Amino acid sequence: MSNSYIVFDIGGMRFRSGVVDDEGRLSNLVTFDSPTHPDEIVEHITRIVESNALVALDPIVGIAIGGMVQTNGKVIAGRMNMFDFPLAERLQLPYPLAMLNEAQAAALAEAKYHPRLAGNANFVLMTVSAGIGGGVIIDGALYGGQRGIAGEVGHMIIDRGQNAYCRLGHRGCLDALASGRALSNRLQKLWREGHWTHYAQGVTLRDLPGLLVAGDGMAQQLIKETGGWIGTGVMNIIRVIDPCEIIFKGYLMTELWDYIHPYIADVLDGYKRRIPLSLCSLGENVGLIGAGIAAQELRMAAAHG
Repeated sequence: MSNSYIVFDIGGMRFRSGVVDDEGRLSNLVTFDSPTHPDEIVEHITRIVESNALVALDPIVGIAIGGMVQTNGKVIAGRMNMFDFPLAERLQLPYPLAMLNEAQAAALAEAKYHPRLAGNANFVLMTVSAGIGGGVIIDGALYGGQRGIAGEVGHMIIDRGQNAYCRLGHRGCLDALASGRALSNRLQKLWREGHWTHYAQGVTLRDLPGLLVAGDGMAQQLIKETGGWIGTGVMNIIRVIDPCEIIFKGYLMTELWDYIHPYIADVLDGYKRRIPLSLCSLGENVGLIGAGIAAQELRMAAAHG
């Protein structure tokens, strides 16, 4: 009989939950806009765990969250106003808990189920949504680093000359320049300066695909800049990790891939280091599947401990 895992994927834009079994099959899917206050997140997790525990036999909880998850259980996630927030402690769950960064969870899932890369591959998964993060797979296994926070590619410095800061106060890092939050801020700034006046309430990321389809020059320039910055980040990753492939997930990638991918590839061409760039194979629920794998590994470790 397959085991059940109550899983969460909590990002800066979307909050997802469900139940995953040992084969990665997902059920009881719930999704809504992410809360921005830690207490709300604790409340949602607690309520959903209580509900799903009625149908999940002897469950383990897996949480993938868009931030730095340290080995002491504290979370740094600026988009959710968590700064050394003791999430595991605050939850007080009656079940075992596996918690990791959502990009690391997605990388785990791709390492197990990707049709080409499952096995012993070396690759990096980048998530580009409200924020930017990453998961590093070495010889088929997730590399966590000394404190479990390896793969935070969003905070590599790209251009200190830009007057842009991430929520952690880093100037000119990839997250500050090319995340969904950064792009949204630039869209709003341009709107306030008189662009796209037909949008009465301002321009959001949701409006960007339509502007690009319409051939809007300013929108195209923003995507060119964003793709160039991401390309520089990818080139830095290639220099350090030497992966066989870079896999992308997140709203900016899935919605704007055809527009942004060429600019990323152009940067790599300039360094003569092009490698395959692809979208994740498991779709938007990849983080939930990865959280289930982390929970499954926790169960196996306990069984052999």
